[in-house]
Amino acid sequence: MTQDKKISINIKSSTINKVSDEYPIEAPYPNNILIEVTNACNLKCSICYHPKMKRKIGYMSDDMYEKIIDEVAEMGIENLGLYTTGEAFLHPKIFDFIKQAKDKGIPYVYITTNGLLINKKKIEQVFASGLDSVKISIDAGSKEKYEEMKIGGNWDVLVDNIKALKQLRDEKNSKLRIFASYVVVQDDFDDLKKYKEMFDCLVDETINTLVSNQAHMDNIESVYKSKLESKFNYLVLPQEKWHPCGYLWNRFMTTYDGKLTICCNDFEARLIYGDLNQSSLKECWNNEKMKSFRKIHKEKKFQELPLCDICDFVMKDFDTEMKILKQIEDL
Repeated sequence: MTQDKKISINIKSSTINKVSDEYPIEAPYPNNILIEVTNACNLKCSICYHPKMKRKIGYMSDDMYEKIIDEVAEMGIENLGLYTTGEAFLHPKIFDFIKQAKDKGIPYVYITTNGLLINKKKIEQVFASGLDSVKISIDAGSKEKYEEMKIGGNWDVLVDNIKALKQLRDEKNSKLRIFASYVVVQDDFDDLKKYKEMFDCLVDETINTLVSNQAHMDNIESVYKSKLESKFNYLVLPQEKWHPCGYLWNRFMTTYDGKLTICCNDFEARLIYGDLNQSSLKECWNNEKMKSFRKIHKEKKFQELPLCDICDFVMKDFDTEMKILKQIEDL
């Protein structure tokens, strides 16, 4: 299946994230899987829980990856993300993993990255591997803000890498789509304007989001400033209108050692429902543990699960968030 070079990340995300309004306890298999190839990271970002993570750092083995990819291909899953809590390009076999997935016929293989490791040597490997899209977490429009937020980051290296990636993509007329994300963390719209001036010509599309509390694992008050904080208050629905998290219905998510979790923010692996060392994706998807998790969400008993009780994804009014982001983007 050939990917359209003009694919939109917003359209792709809305398709992948679609969930039945009925939220069935026994759910059909999803069309998306996120694989944590590693939980290691080369940055310590102020808006991320990762620097506090206590879980052992590790890297997915060849055998575990091959098992997962074989099952993904057999199930006809079309979307494969090679990341969750860590930096995928730290895995020494990442390009082999991408190529292996493409060789198995998986239509859309994508990665979210901080972009610092995609140097000129690795850029060639990006194209050789067959990667369909890369989303770079930039989150700032100036060197000062970027390096203050992303401890260990280097703005000049990031910008050079993105320029080189786009230049080679265009020279090769490659189908690779280059996306970026900008997380609004304070009432600093001048920085967003700087971001647009710098990167709108270098990336195909940017996803703007308001900073998440990462399943309440991060203290949101420490990163929200006054005006944006007041806007965030409008996003919180009355508790009776909180809604199930779609992640329990629309994607598999694995840890590097083969566990299945319901949450991409489960840095400490506290919400595990299956073990691919002992079972298959199919066997785990509607097992009793997973169905119990879905039942808790459907009945809105979020307090019964760690991370879910006051997580953005269950209490947020996404329509209002989109209106706020539209106002911000129009500045």
